[in-house]
Amino acid sequence: MKPWKEVAASVLPEGFDIMDWSFPVHDAEAFARGRALCAENKCGSYGCSWGCPPGCDLTVEKVSKDYSRVGIVKKRYEVDFSDKAALDKLGDDLQTYVRNIVLALRKEGYKSMGFADGGCRYCGVCSYPEPCRYPEMLVPSISVLGLNLKEYMASNGEEFRFEDGVVTLYGFIMMRSLDILY
Repeated sequence: MKPWKEVAASVLPEGFDIMDWSFPVHDAEAFARGRALCAENKCGSYGCSWGCPPGCDLTVEKVSKDYSRVGIVKKRYEVDFSDKAALDKLGDDLQTYVRNIVLALRKEGYKSMGFADGGCRYCGVCSYPEPCRYPEMLVPSISVLGLNLKEYMASNGEEFRFEDGVVTLYGFIMMRSLDILY
């Protein structure tokens, strides 16, 4: 079985950092705050995507029953924040990269699931509330887990910050080897 980082690097374009992070810990207060923010539906994905609440009801506790490691892929981009189409393309691309990593890891013998920013974009128009047409391709929003991302990132040596003209995108890959316990 190949190391996960080698598998990820084989399907990612150049320029991505690939890191191991600690598995997140459930924080009831952060979870409640996160779900309340999701329910405000400022992004427009709440209640209309299997990758966002209430369709996706994953929690750190549920995910930790199946996965024991977190792999992170990240890339920093210079962007024009007024160019919504370019920003959407970056989000689409990140979900595609995360999905490709997950599929490659599964082929290599890992149980894996990817998370990224925003509702799953695989189908273009989600079938929600009808059953998901492609559950093996689903990339939920990392927001469904209700993490305090600033604290979680800091606990893994990463600074959460906003910068003028720059965005750093993160993909989260939850995984567990099917033949080795980590």
